[in-house]
Amino acid sequence: RRRLTIKGKTDGFGCQLNAKLSGIAFCFDNSRYEYVHTPFTAVSHGWGSKENTKRINDFLGIPYRHNARANVSHRFMTKVFNNPNKFYTDEVLYHLRNMFWSNKKYESLEQITIHIRRGDIQPHRRDGGRFLRYQSNDWYTKIIPKVVRDHPDSYPIVIHSEGDVEQFQSIKDKCPSSISERIIFKLGKQSDPSGCKHDMLSAFYEMVASKVFVQSKSGLSYTAGIFNDNAVYMPLGNTAMGQKKKLWFWKEINADIEWSDYNLLNEPV
Repeated sequence: RRRLTIKGKTDGFGCQLNAKLSGIAFCFDNSRYEYVHTPFTAVSHGWGSKENTKRINDFLGIPYRHNARANVSHRFMTKVFNNPNKFYTDEVLYHLRNMFWSNKKYESLEQITIHIRRGDIQPHRRDGGRFLRYQSNDWYTKIIPKVVRDHPDSYPIVIHSEGDVEQFQSIKDKCPSSISERIIFKLGKQSDPSGCKHDMLSAFYEMVASKVFVQSKSGLSYTAGIFNDNAVYMPLGNTAMGQKKKLWFWKEINADIEWSDYNLLNEPV
């Protein structure tokens, strides 16, 4: 069999991981190929040091053979990006999830984890069309009722993002008190993304392990949703390559419900 690897990308962790997962999924579907893993060597958004790339490689637990040489190399597999549901079958998902948990104790966190992408995504930044992936605090205020009504009231609502609490306070302020008191912020620091308590890897872990996970429009969220074997909600309208298509076991989420429509709550907003 030909040995295929994925390498050559230097963007963020989520986008690179999505590319590597596309290689694994492609090889599962093509018996003529065997996937050979190339570890992460350069990651943007403050994770580019050798120490941080080692942390990422150790965290993921993807098997790596030092003496295995690939004879086919791609940056990502276009066929998988264009039609992910053909490749991410139950068998492939089972393999990927076992791989992720191979160096961790499995757990299923009884919480609703929400990822809000900030940092490099801001409404006033027009570089590369990234502003199209920005979702405002008001957007999250509108989708929270759609999520919480389908899950136990005992679940805390954990919001992972970057920045200061003040930047997200309006989300709590516009929620009924019975909901706002359940909201917990776990925020990373853009100035020190790999050295803070709630860094990218701890956030990714909770996204994967949570009973309920609401994605943002990001590669980090997309790949966490692949590993998560519980309830995953995907927002509509992600234009990024390899993140446009909803996987078959995810639910779509949009902002068509507001608190006034949330009949399970009878208190003023």
